[in-house]
Amino acid sequence: MWKVIHNVALWRWHEIVDIIEIWDNLTDIIWKEFDVLIDFTSPETALENIKFYAEHNIKAVVGTTWWYDYIDEVKELFQDSNGALLWASNFSIWVNIFREMIKNASQVMNHFDDYDVFWHEFHHNMKADSPSGTAITTANIILENIDRKSSLTTEALQRKITPEELHFSSTRWWTINWTHSVYFDSPFDNIQITHTAKTREWFAIWSVLWAEWLLDKKWYFEINNLMDTLMEHITKDN
Repeated sequence: MWKVIHNVALWRWHEIVDIIEIWDNLTDIIWKEFDVLIDFTSPETALENIKFYAEHNIKAVVGTTWWYDYIDEVKELFQDSNGALLWASNFSIWVNIFREMIKNASQVMNHFDDYDVFWHEFHHNMKADSPSGTAITTANIILENIDRKSSLTTEALQRKITPEELHFSSTRWWTINWTHSVYFDSPFDNIQITHTAKTREWFAIWSVLWAEWLLDKKWYFEINNLMDTLMEHITKDN
């Protein structure tokens, strides 16, 4: 991912000050002059990295997932920081529109008990997490908007699923396109909402564009809470 972001940043006429690997000493960046840092690392290092950004007033765009249990703590850290954090499980404009569509559909389907809801995703076999961060974010949207679903289940089931469980399943397979699908299924019909991504470049482009947006910001931001700004940003002449 960093190689794609590197190429996009150069295409956008940015200077790359440094590239930091997971095993490198993060404190080395304190002595470098830069505007924004883009973080695609690992769940094991994400939280400590984010604390470091807040402590040292760094503006960071973070695409690393699986640190969600600490979001409230992170928000507090950036309240007292001159840095800024923009986090997303997926930076693609269209994935975020996809999630907005699922939110609207879930609010409608909340009134129709005949419909069950579930998710399946396909990713290439090099992806480290399963389910993906996009899946977890989407699951939370469905749980917030469909009252009859109260818990998320992601493991392979060796039992009968209960009605209140929301099942999210995943397939990891060679070089397949990233595909996320939500299904609303009834005895009479099936409604599907699907997003398929064909290349990493789109995610990289948006992570760089949002790094540009973050330049004059402070505090903590999430993409899913910035839909109005998101739509305004995409219509600007870049």
